Amino acid sequence: MKHVGENIKRIRTEKKMTISDLANEHVSRGMISLIENGKTRPSIERLHHIAVQLNVEIAELVEKISKEVLRRKITEAIELFNNDEVAAVITLLKPVLTKMGKSYEAARVYELYAKALYYSYVHSNVEYLKTEDENWELYANKAIVLYMDLQMEWRVVRVWAFLAKIEYEHANYRETIQILDKGIDKLIIEDSLETKAIYIELLTGKVWSYTAQDDMNVAHELLDTAIEFSRKSLILTDYYGLLNIKTWLLYDTHHYEEARKYVAEARSFINLMQDEYLFIEHELAKVLFEEFFENKFEHAIEMADECERYLISKSSLNEAEKESLLVFARDLKARSITRLGRYEEALDLFNSNIIEVNEFMEMSPLDVAIREITKSYKAICFFQLGDVLKARKLAGYAVEKLRGMPYSSYFQFAREVLAYVSKD
Repeated sequence: MKHVGENIKRIRTEKKMTISDLANEHVSRGMISLIENGKTRPSIERLHHIAVQLNVEIAELVEKISKEVLRRKITEAIELFNNDEVAAVITLLKPVLTKMGKSYEAARVYELYAKALYYSYVHSNVEYLKTEDENWELYANKAIVLYMDLQMEWRVVRVWAFLAKIEYEHANYRETIQILDKGIDKLIIEDSLETKAIYIELLTGKVWSYTAQDDMNVAHELLDTAIEFSRKSLILTDYYGLLNIKTWLLYDTHHYEEARKYVAEARSFINLMQDEYLFIEHELAKVLFEEFFENKFEHAIEMADECERYLISKSSLNEAEKESLLVFARDLKARSITRLGRYEEALDLFNSNIIEVNEFMEMSPLDVAIREITKSYKAICFFQLGDVLKARKLAGYAVEKLRGMPYSSYFQFAREVLAYVSKD
């Protein structure tokens, strides 16, 4: 129980209180000194009186690791996630799992550890086997229990959204929808951006689940609900993303005229927002639509070149943002060059502008598809240039990555490319 005394002393010092400040008729100065130095074990009654004096919960006094330490570890874990270092997240968090109390910070640690275990299992099975922990659901459920005890329903729903994503990735679409519906029923949409954004996230998850089942009517209804909600609630970043999804789904189901109207609506929104990053992102989305759906390859190349010139000579974005957008612009250009049969030129452009996909960032199925479909184009180039084995490997990889969108044009394109490069 030495850690209890250490916690009392640390909290007292942080609050700039002396032992005399802490002492009262229930706990003497001498007793507090003995407790802080680990010389005696405090009773529950004494802990209660000390907690009252310090204005903290008893749990803070008895936990083996402080909230401040957990907060630092949470911040570090999130940063490691963003840098693709999932194995490092497991190494960082595992030692504290048995030392935590029942705080919000403990719940966040369980949640992050569950995610790290899952992504390690999916993307690096060797690292996963090293962990000796095999059940990410165990830690996800521990997080859920703590969040429920803390009456933080929106955080419970966040964990459910993660579990729904796992079901989606395993093509269990009905189970995905059931979990998302449970989250929608549980969520209390308060006057906060956080809860409103979660509601949109849940609706969008259902959109992709119904799309994966080729139930496009329901998917469009849900998407329209999300768009209207984000518009009325002024969730502006989500609003633009939803317009893009709507545009893509309309193109994907060959409703080209209606899709073009949403392209125009998205542009009007960007003009209103005066957001440079969204402006470039929208222009690149138009390049994508021109190449893949409109089959206007020369025009798509011109648009990509225009975006590149703007980013190099006019953009005020930071260097990392500019570089990321430049790589994507050149990748899109290479796709059109591939469609025009200029395979060597396209492959050179692909190889010098590789899109890095963070396997551990939570991306929508469309974001994944947009990035991974480039491997199908590269497969065409390799096949035409005589490297059949590499072509087949890339084409097979693209098909595997796009299985979450089984009825989409992207998945059909990836399958056609695989069949093409697999012929004798």
